[in-house]
This record gives sequence, structure tokens and C-alpha cells, in this order.
Amino acid sequence: MHWKIIALAFGWRTVHDDDENRVLVWHPKQHPHFNGVDAWRGAVLLSIRAPSAARADRKEARP
Repeated sequence: MHWKIIALAFGWRTVHDDDENRVLVWHPKQHPHFNGVDAWRGAVLLSIRAPSAARADRKEARP
């Protein structure tokens, strides 16, 4: 699967860290950053996760 293409569609970006010679995958609105072999995969899986039950309950409680 082309994780990078999917992650880019969700707004994830890359930054190259010259000091440690690694690529970071980051999102302007998400706190966790990813690096390593499965960085793109982690970004996609975070983007498509199901909403938590607590959040769903809060939405239903709104008038």
C-alpha cells in the first residue's frame, strides 16, 4: 500500500532532520510526529482511527 500518498492526502508533511539524518512525518494539527520505517503508516493509521466513544457521547448530548 502507498502509505505516503494516503498520508499526504490527509495533510501530513515531511521534514528532514540534518543533525540526526532522519525524516520526520508531521501534521500541523496533530501532536504526535513519526519517524523511522513505518512513519507514513503510523500517520495514516492515526488519521483514519475511529472516534472514541466518549467523543461520540458528547456530540449526541448537544442540543
